[in-house]
Amino acid sequence: MEITRRASAQLDLPRQARTRRPRFRRADPQPMRLTEDDLAAIRHVAKHRFLRSTHLISLLERPTKKFLERLAALYHNGYLDRPRAQLDYYATAGSAPIVYALGNRGAAILAELEGGERAKVDWTDKNRTAGRIFIEHTLLTADLLVAAEIAARRSANVRLIEPRDILTAAPQTTRSAANPWALPATITYAGVTHAIRLIPDKVFGFDYTEARKRCYFFVEADRGTMPIIRSNPRQTSFHQKILGYLAGSRPVNLHGQHFGIGNFRVLTITTSAERIASMIEALKQATRGTGSNQFLFVERAALQRCPDALSLEWMSGKGERVRLAL
Repeated sequence: MEITRRASAQLDLPRQARTRRPRFRRADPQPMRLTEDDLAAIRHVAKHRFLRSTHLISLLERPTKKFLERLAALYHNGYLDRPRAQLDYYATAGSAPIVYALGNRGAAILAELEGGERAKVDWTDKNRTAGRIFIEHTLLTADLLVAAEIAARRSANVRLIEPRDILTAAPQTTRSAANPWALPATITYAGVTHAIRLIPDKVFGFDYTEARKRCYFFVEADRGTMPIIRSNPRQTSFHQKILGYLAGSRPVNLHGQHFGIGNFRVLTITTSAERIASMIEALKQATRGTGSNQFLFVERAALQRCPDALSLEWMSGKGERVRLAL
């Protein structure tokens, strides 16, 4: 397979490719030779599962108009896909950045270059059955991880520790587990003790190279639909997650040991300041009124507005404003 280097000529598509085509039906694909930028876009989408076009433009730092044309070409040639569930956005909110997923030809290219099982999956069918709620939740997680990657890239003293890096260095028992990201915990609430299993939406870290310090984060993407507290401790709630994270960090850092890492913080992205206040109240209830700086909260809109994830202000579980930058 021949891959060309990025050049302005490579980003110019034939005139007929620039005419308006259906957004969610492949039509008249023009032959294309993949560039390094194309491969980078395919890899980014495969890593995050779903990405908006704006995510990809920020990650690759390319001119918007020409890169949107290139993404369209990758879609119509089957390297990327456009999940149809996002049609809801256009019905309710007008125009919105297009969401991309991995296409079958893109999976085949990655399997050829990197190996793995992606090519054995029918991504067209997988993307067609992905629901809007699942896509939105995944994009909310991607908002933070993409911002973290860009911030680390622009900083001379910070390196992003990717989820795959954490898993590669984790103990063998974790790597060989059916779901290595699942964290067992035993919690007690209202006098009832029972076992639960937490699965963070993402786990990543920052290596602050100048300070010679690493910090790790478990991500919770909250769309505002999960109850914060339930009377039944066996039912899923944000309060249950709080208890599970606390049980896995005190008095012994069991969740950290699961991944072979040090102490961790829980980063929650949610919908409003009011919901953050309710979450902090639930945290205080779980900690006998003291709260905890182990938990940090931010509104989705603030995350999306901030140009630098390291300087973004988070609200701690003690009501203090903090940043991830050291």
